Amino acid sequence: MSNSMLRKIYFYYEKAERFFHPLVGVASYDKYLEHMKEKHPEKTPKSREEFFKDYLERKYNSGGLNRCC
Repeated sequence: MSNSMLRKIYFYYEKAERFFHPLVGVASYDKYLEHMKEKHPEKTPKSREEFFKDYLERKYNSGGLNRCC
């Protein structure tokens, strides 16, 4: 796969993430970064991977819904 094709795929993935994630209740990493910059500029924000790992941990292992389907 060429680099230009990979860039296009990544571009459309990011666009889809911003549209589909709120529809299914997935937190937005971009909104998290904006929040951290505005409210907590002294702190280093989590990486995208850390953010989603923590989000899923809170969502499914916090005493609430504990199933995958």
